[in-house]
Amino acid sequence: MGTPTVSGRGLREPKGGTGAKPVNALVRGLRVLAVANEIQRPTVAELVRRSRLPKATVIRLVQTLVHEGYLEDSGEAEGYQVTAKVRNLSRALVERTPISQLVQPLLDELGARVKWPSEFFLAEGRSVVIEVSNRSAAPIKLNLFETRRFPMVASATGLAYLSALAPDEAANIVRDSVADGSVSGSVEATLDLVAAARDRGYASWEYPALAPGLRMVSIPVLVGGAAVGGLSLVHFRDLVPAGLLDGFLLPEMRAVASRIGVVLDGGWF
Repeated sequence: MGTPTVSGRGLREPKGGTGAKPVNALVRGLRVLAVANEIQRPTVAELVRRSRLPKATVIRLVQTLVHEGYLEDSGEAEGYQVTAKVRNLSRALVERTPISQLVQPLLDELGARVKWPSEFFLAEGRSVVIEVSNRSAAPIKLNLFETRRFPMVASATGLAYLSALAPDEAANIVRDSVADGSVSGSVEATLDLVAAARDRGYASWEYPALAPGLRMVSIPVLVGGAAVGGLSLVHFRDLVPAGLLDGFLLPEMRAVASRIGVVLDGGWF
């Protein structure tokens, strides 16, 4: 009986649940990449702490990911940033989800009215993940985020989502996030940000590393009365005065968030 070759029909495709031994190097590399995708510009020390891998292993994996174009070095002490190549890994999945097909037209309409780009996020664990974006359709073009995943406790959308949860549930998420290093601030300071978002009806976060004054404002999205994520709008702070934000942009966002809640209220969650 001959030995099957790669091109031979006798070589079986791997199947899940067969007890096949995992490739540890791949598992560790994916773990580091997932951590880098969770937080903005993690340092090696942060990658070590959150991946729970030895420092020497993390350094080798980071060097490999940089070499292959999945991470880029932001400079000494500035950490590493995921590149657009990471987004390409999930492009087919993201662009074909039923949720994105329902929400995309609503975001495109919003972009046509308000001009600035916006994103619809879903909560996932202690993160929020961009599910749909109108960046390609919005009249104002901005160089937006390469990462799709943001820490819930350190992003406008995450704070908006937390503000729509029961206070005890939000507090538990904040405590767990502070405990695992997802946020550098204290539990009390982060809960103050959540309370401020609840009082205002929206949360905001600035990203000066991308561009001076670049700001995201976010409101929660509810489906069947329960928070599932958030709707965010990206703009430059100096170009959007408070009157324009409160009098036009936020009402437009709230109307679209309500419509998103209606179209998704059909057993998606």
